[in-house]
Amino acid sequence: MTLARIEWLHLRNLATGSWCPDPGLNLILGENGSGKTSLLEGIHLLGRGRSFQTTLVQQLIRHGQTEARVTGTVSDRVGFRHSLGVQLGRGTRELHLDGCKPASSVELLRTFPIRVISPVSTALLKEGPRQRRQFLDFGVFYENAGFLEAWRRYMKVLGHRNALLREKKTHELEAWNQELERYGTMVAEARACYGARLLPLLQDTVKCFLPAVSRIELKTAPGWNEQKSLIQALRDELPGDLRQGYTQSGPHRGDFSLGVEGRSARAYLSRGQTKLLVYALILAQSRLMEASDTPHTGCLLIDDLASELDGHNRNRLVDFLAEQRLQCFITATDATAFNRVIPACVHLEQGRFRTDIIQSTTKTT
Repeated sequence: MTLARIEWLHLRNLATGSWCPDPGLNLILGENGSGKTSLLEGIHLLGRGRSFQTTLVQQLIRHGQTEARVTGTVSDRVGFRHSLGVQLGRGTRELHLDGCKPASSVELLRTFPIRVISPVSTALLKEGPRQRRQFLDFGVFYENAGFLEAWRRYMKVLGHRNALLREKKTHELEAWNQELERYGTMVAEARACYGARLLPLLQDTVKCFLPAVSRIELKTAPGWNEQKSLIQALRDELPGDLRQGYTQSGPHRGDFSLGVEGRSARAYLSRGQTKLLVYALILAQSRLMEASDTPHTGCLLIDDLASELDGHNRNRLVDFLAEQRLQCFITATDATAFNRVIPACVHLEQGRFRTDIIQSTTKTT
């Protein structure tokens, strides 16, 4: 999917406007506070129904207004179009897809996949496992048609088991253990399969950004002792689960780790190298979606690129993106931060939107 058109009203400091972006690379320029990230948030709203910056709806509405609205049109590989929309009020959110109200934001996600690279993206590797689980599940969602239902059933069963643990009703646990193993094993196996499919593309992408790295590993962890089945782990850990009042093992505790040259990436890489590895990981995920049969490839949002990478790596990234079948939106304060010309360039000034197309195809080195 590519974004063919976006319109907005009262979105943060963006009053009103519209844009028909390029299906490839798009550079969004402007000084700090001009509305660059707000525009990315608008695109993100169309694909996720929420911001990547805040969970507070009120913060997305322009000061002095009572509501904000973003609408857009996306087109798939075969030319079929979908209309998307999100309307935000004080504490309310209304979604629209092809003239109807979808049951949840999952329908938007299925229609228009969005990935984000921002100054906080290194948390994917540096912080706890929650973001890594979400990263895996985002990819598995598009690869495995039954994954979402298995995950939902697993979480429902997990809730029942945790309630029984808190009530000390141990005689009722075995039936729920069996159900938890059934769906939990499905979830863990789907994640492991996805990790195996992702690894070759990750290895190839890493060569572009960290050419000195000769070996990269990606290992998924199911969330329990791999020497046991999930049901055996649940039985063995019952005393501890009763003390804690919740289930300690299962795919809700799953994770993945990256290794570089046989060592943990966290310990091996510098801060700058970690950024590049995170970029490679997200780009590898995009490439895997592009290589699939699905028409839903989505787009990539990169916020404040110039401050995140040095000039050499910025240009290396832009060149890499230019070779992909991927729509990308990059924000920066100054076009001179790039030695490569990005033909589709828009400018924001104090929330006002105007488009300047740079008519040049010359690349400098």
